[in-house]
Amino acid sequence: MKKFYILLFSFVLILVGNVGQANAAGFTDVKPGDSFYKEMMYLYGEDIISGYTDGSFGPTDTVTRGAAALMIARALDLDTTPRNTQFPDVTIKNVASGAIQSAATEVILSGYTDGKFYPDKPVTRGEMAIFIARAFELTDEEVISFTDVPISKSSYSSIRKILADGVTVGYNDSEFRPDESLRRNQFSAFLARAMSDQFRLDVDVCGYVPQSNTDPNRQTINCLLTREALKADVPPEIVKAIATQENGLWKHFQDDSGDGGIGLMQITLTKGYDVELLHSNLVYNIRAGVDMLNKNFSRSDLPTIGNKERHALESWYFAVMAYNGTKATNSPFVKATGLRNDGTNGMKAAYQERVFSTLSNSLVSTHIDSIDMNVDDFTYNADYSIEFQKLYFPITGNLKTLSKEMYKSGDDVSYLENGRLRQSPSASPSTKIVTTISAQDTTTILGGLVYDNNNLNNTFAWYPAKVEKNGKNYYGYISSPFIK
Repeated sequence: MKKFYILLFSFVLILVGNVGQANAAGFTDVKPGDSFYKEMMYLYGEDIISGYTDGSFGPTDTVTRGAAALMIARALDLDTTPRNTQFPDVTIKNVASGAIQSAATEVILSGYTDGKFYPDKPVTRGEMAIFIARAFELTDEEVISFTDVPISKSSYSSIRKILADGVTVGYNDSEFRPDESLRRNQFSAFLARAMSDQFRLDVDVCGYVPQSNTDPNRQTINCLLTREALKADVPPEIVKAIATQENGLWKHFQDDSGDGGIGLMQITLTKGYDVELLHSNLVYNIRAGVDMLNKNFSRSDLPTIGNKERHALESWYFAVMAYNGTKATNSPFVKATGLRNDGTNGMKAAYQERVFSTLSNSLVSTHIDSIDMNVDDFTYNADYSIEFQKLYFPITGNLKTLSKEMYKSGDDVSYLENGRLRQSPSASPSTKIVTTISAQDTTTILGGLVYDNNNLNNTFAWYPAKVEKNGKNYYGYISSPFIK
């Protein structure tokens, strides 16, 4: 037993260093001007990395899975007390055992199919992406074009997430090299970027450069609208339908509308927003529009529908109305006739009816006609604003349409019977069909939404997906509106 503790103590010293030169003045082999010097010194100052007993760090040494687990556990302040673990090859004798078990409990890392962890095995760039995406609970995914990261790659979604978070950009030759082993200085850089804004790389969201002051193509705007909606937990379909109703061509840098609306989202109520940015910054304009819609959803003076589920499109009916104004022209019914104000009576439809009609034109059907309301539920005051006689409306049969653009990697979905799994995200007739999908097949989302690579005018998006069919896996893309 005495021999065991002597060995354990010696191993700890190797990883955490002694109290001499390494801890007093950094590392003997890490100097200003070295690659990732500032990132390593940041982690050193946070007691996340340490050197060997000779005062060196070994920045170009490969980083092992055990060492990576220890660094991540320290960064997240997890319990690193050495102990036996769920992995047969990681016992209390391993100084990283506590970190490995804590990270495994938090589902940050996992072992191999044989049940082992292999703590001394080098960490690959793909594994790094998985570890960091899970550790920091990253959700946004950037569109990628790496030639060596197919959607079938287990790290595909995680690589997209660390790109979106500014952790890495990949190599200049359009490769990410997911199977390449990492050096200790590289892993330090990635971890520092995930932890601190001062090291995070700039990210052009959806590939758009805000400083360009020009309108990007339609699918880039599709991406920007979708991303801002998802950040606010608002169904993207609703946001894009409003953008279409406000600005059918999805143009931002053009003359404002006659009613004083600003930019793509035609913002008219500017209090609380930077007016200059509403004009000059497309992303800010979208964010403001989404924010206004979100605030409408929370208003206590607007009726709620059904169970007020955020992801149910029908729940946003009155929030959409308020985006344009709760005025008589937007009443769900024509007062004189009692008929639905949906444009079928020869009059211009209410704003929210037009927005939901846009949804239908985008292949998304809703059940707003089943909202249990009538003409007497809406009266008008002297300035022709709507006075709601009820603040709750059920939906007949509790019908609802959930957003089709809020799924996450790993979700299993039902798809249109005989729907098509396409080789690329495009509705072009020339796009190769990988296979058709039946009700018996298992369809799994593999990552966040991507957008039509032929820049068609559609407003929906695509999911990278895996279809398990007759014992075989097929990989490709499915279109969001045809998810059941």
